[in-house]
Amino acid sequence: MELKILLPYQKQFIEGYQNHKFAIWNASRQIGKSFAVALLALMKALETPKSTVLIVSASERQSKELIEKVKMHLEFVKNLGKALDVDFFEDVKTQTHIIKFPNQSRIISVPSNPDTVRGFTADLLILDEFAFVQHDKELWRAVFPMITRKKEAKLVITSTPFGKSNMFYKLWTEADKKPYWYKQKTTIYDAVKQGLDVDVEILREGAADEETWRQEYLCEFIDEAGAFLPYELIQSCEAQDIKIENLKELEGDIYIGIDIGRKHDLTVISVLEKIGDVLYLRKQEIIKNLPFREQFNIIDHFTGYARRVAIDQTGLGMQLAEELQQKWGEIKVMPITFTAKTKEEMATKLKSKFQDKLIKIYPDKDLREDLHSVQKTITPSGNIKLQADRTEKGHADRFWSLALAVYASIEEEPKIYIPPVFASSNPTGGLQNASKSKQMDSRNPWGGL
Repeated sequence: MELKILLPYQKQFIEGYQNHKFAIWNASRQIGKSFAVALLALMKALETPKSTVLIVSASERQSKELIEKVKMHLEFVKNLGKALDVDFFEDVKTQTHIIKFPNQSRIISVPSNPDTVRGFTADLLILDEFAFVQHDKELWRAVFPMITRKKEAKLVITSTPFGKSNMFYKLWTEADKKPYWYKQKTTIYDAVKQGLDVDVEILREGAADEETWRQEYLCEFIDEAGAFLPYELIQSCEAQDIKIENLKELEGDIYIGIDIGRKHDLTVISVLEKIGDVLYLRKQEIIKNLPFREQFNIIDHFTGYARRVAIDQTGLGMQLAEELQQKWGEIKVMPITFTAKTKEEMATKLKSKFQDKLIKIYPDKDLREDLHSVQKTITPSGNIKLQADRTEKGHADRFWSLALAVYASIEEEPKIYIPPVFASSNPTGGLQNASKSKQMDSRNPWGGL
C-alpha cells in the first residue's frame, strides 16, 4: 500500500515495523501516532487474508477512538476503490469494536482488561498508550502468548511516556539489547522538523509545567515519585529578577555553599542572601576544569563577602577546604564531609525551605534540571539514599552547592556576628585592610561599599 499520505516519521515507523518481529514507538502527543497505527492495522488486514489484528488500548474510550481512525482510513480506501471500479470493500462489515473484511480478516479493538483479552490468537497485536495501562504486567502476561504460535505474528507497542514504574519503560530500555526489536522516538521537535504543521511555542506555553512538557512532548521518562524535589515544588519557588552579578549590591546577610569538582564534575558556588526569613539565590558561579589553585582564588574572593561558608571537603575538596578554613577561621568556614547521613540532613533542610516557601531561586533550565535530578530511594534498613546520574551538565553539583549554602545559613551560631571582610581585587592578596573591617558601622557591615 502506498504511504504518501504519511509524514516521514510515520512512514519510518511503519517500515520499521515491517522488518522486525517487535516494534516500540515512544511518541509525542499530537503528532499523528494513532493515525499511523490505525493505517498499519488496516494494511495488515487487507494484505493478509484470514488475519486477526487485535488493538488493546488503555481505556474503553481510547479503543473506540482508535478503531474510528481505522474506519476513517477504510472510508478513504472505499472511495479509492469506487474510483477504480473495485467493489471489494462494499462487503466490509463494521461494528463498534470490530471490522470484518471479505478476505476473512478482522480488526478488533478492546480496552486493556487482562481477563477479557485472553483467548485471542493475533497476527498483529497492537498495544496502544501502553504506559497508561492499569495492571500492565498482568496484561502483558495475558497478551504476549497471542503472537507466539504464529511465526509471522508481530507486536507493536506505542505510547507517550508516563514515568518509569511501568512495562512500557522496561520494554523501551531493554529494546536496545534485542536485535529483533525496532525502536523509534519522535519528539514534537522531530515531528515539526519533518513536516508537522503545529506551533511549538504555543504548545510550550500551554503546558502546565516543565514535567508535562518534557513527558508529553519531549518523550522523557520522568519519575516524580522518585524525585527528591518535584518540578512543581521547584517551580513554585522560582522568581524573576533576583539574580545579581555584583555582590556589593547586596545588603542582607550572605551565605555561601561550595561543591567541589575537577575533571568530571563541576565546582559550583551558590550565593544566598537572607532577607527576613527568606533566602534568595543571587548567583551560582560555575567552575569547570580549572586547577585547584585557580579555584581557590575564586572561592577565596567569594568568601570575603560571606557571613558563613559551607564547603565540600570530600575527596578532592579536602585541601581547598583546609586552606580556606586556615585563612578565614573555623567560625566562618565550615568544611562538610559528604556521607549518607550529612547528605540526607542537608538535602532535608533544603527541601524544607522549598516546602515552606522560604527560598527563592531564579528560573534557569540547568538549575531546575539539576535540582530535579536527585532521586530518593529507601534502603532495606529504612534510610533515605540520594543519588543522581552523572551527565555532561554535572552530577547534581548545583543541588549540593545550594544545599550547602542553606546548611550554612541554618547552622550559624546565632550569637556570633562575623563581619564580612572583602578580598582584594587580587584574590591571592589575602585580607584587605583588616583594621578597616573593625571600623565598619555595625548597622552597615558592608562599610559603605
